[in-house]
Amino acid sequence: MPEPTSGAVHPDLRTGEPSPWLRRILRGLLGQERRFWVLVVGVGLISGLGAVALLAVLRFTQHLFWQSTTEHFLEGALASPGWRRFLVPVLGGALVTWVSLVVGQPLRGHGTAGIIESIWVKSGRLPFPRALLRGFVSIIAVALGAPLGREGALLQTGAASGSALSGWLRLGPGQARVLVACGASAGIASAYNVPIGAALFGLEVLLGSFALELFGPIVVSCVVATLVSRTLIADHPSYVIPHYALTHPRELVLALLLGVLVGGASALYVRGINLASDLLDKLPSWLTPFMPLVAMTVVGLTAIAGPYLMGNGYDSVNMALHGTLPLALLLILPLAKLAVTSLCAGAGVPGGLFTPSLFFGALLGGAFGMLVERAIPGGAAPSGAYALLGMGAVLAGTTHASVSAVLMIFEMTGDYDLILPLMLAAVVAAVVSRRLEPESLYTSVLAKRDVRVPASVPHWLREEGVRSLLSPATQRVPPSAPFNEVVVLLLEQPPGADLYVTDADGRLLGVITLDALKGHLPDHSLLQATVAADVMDTGVQPITPDLSLAEVAARFGHTELERLPVVDGRRHLLGSLSKGDLLKRGRF
Repeated sequence: MPEPTSGAVHPDLRTGEPSPWLRRILRGLLGQERRFWVLVVGVGLISGLGAVALLAVLRFTQHLFWQSTTEHFLEGALASPGWRRFLVPVLGGALVTWVSLVVGQPLRGHGTAGIIESIWVKSGRLPFPRALLRGFVSIIAVALGAPLGREGALLQTGAASGSALSGWLRLGPGQARVLVACGASAGIASAYNVPIGAALFGLEVLLGSFALELFGPIVVSCVVATLVSRTLIADHPSYVIPHYALTHPRELVLALLLGVLVGGASALYVRGINLASDLLDKLPSWLTPFMPLVAMTVVGLTAIAGPYLMGNGYDSVNMALHGTLPLALLLILPLAKLAVTSLCAGAGVPGGLFTPSLFFGALLGGAFGMLVERAIPGGAAPSGAYALLGMGAVLAGTTHASVSAVLMIFEMTGDYDLILPLMLAAVVAAVVSRRLEPESLYTSVLAKRDVRVPASVPHWLREEGVRSLLSPATQRVPPSAPFNEVVVLLLEQPPGADLYVTDADGRLLGVITLDALKGHLPDHSLLQATVAADVMDTGVQPITPDLSLAEVAARFGHTELERLPVVDGRRHLLGSLSKGDLLKRGRF
């Protein structure tokens, strides 16, 4: 076969890559910068249309199996006989298992974590056909009762469209990463009608930066996707609830307390998801494709008693927001939902964890509010108001992204009068959760694979200073220390450690290193008269606590020492800093 001519590329049916002439037309249509903005709009449009198509599949499937007239199937599931509640989830598990066997690999894996990894590690590359298949199977599984979120499918298809467009047009890794984040954010925006919160989610969680040059593209994609979904699906908040207001100082204190409690629950949620995944990873590899069937069979068994745990839980959250769920269910369902969600996610049933976390938080908040109502009869706000605060607090606690969490909940409910207690509860929950579980729901998956993602706080806030890395200098000698004592102390030092010579006030005078001492031994007849001041190196330049770690790294570049002394402004010895600690813990 002759070699293709220069610039010609054969289309790849597996990736859906367009023909060479179409790519050349697209590349030459506009300048590079304008073409990128056209792609930003295109990603938003594709994400919005993809959301419309996937939600149509969701509604059709739920109507087919549950006789539901809307996408919320709890009423239809409650009216269904026990055998249907059991068999339909089992059918969903069988579908996931069958697809896994056909494609030769499981569909497991956290979608959002995979997108973050794609942005930071894989230069924005996502396998387009696998993402589409995973999204389609995910939406079917949720419709059949999988206790996961529908947003997983919309997020995957949006991100994959951004990756595919950047790959087809041979964009650089920087623009590819932004397009993937645009697609994922647009998927969330179209799923929940939250353009502002989705844009900030993309910046805070996916890109880890609020840089102005990133804000524009993500906002445009989210706006376009939301316009499409509002035009073709619905133009109202996701949750239509009564008007609540928490303005009394007592209620702000209760919001603070709720934030602390839900922060701990958020850490439990993250650890529960990870624990189930770790346990299921230890099973024999031949069992892996069949685990979705096993997990969904468990869901079916629980559904015989009641279908509240099936699906993404929208109806239960809505009931908690209206204060119509009994206290017993508000206390039992959150942990039960966490258990089945962890099982299904770890077993390989594709779906999102975003919506189940809203279920978890709303019911915990509703239980808190109902208990407060009983403790303070007539003096507390309705439990539905605390259910809303619980949603925002868990979202902030599990994602460690309090800004986007607050705005998402506000856009989902449209209740501005709760914004102050919502902000307070979300921030407190994020702080408590981060203290108990340093990794978020998304980064914990990556941390196990040694994938490091930049934090979403400014560099100058997260950078560790010199003081946090220094070690105490326990071995000091006066300048008059005899030579034989110096040698003994040096030999007792751990590898790479030196001996520091200080005066009576603790000021650094010089450094004695064993290697330097070997080549500069005085005449044997003079050893008895030699002291530390005679063999110390006064040319070693110490470091001070006010230096940045980048400056310290540059200082190490001009010396062969493994450690450098740290002194204050008057040369008082504070300790030492090793090159190894700098490289392991420093961020530059």
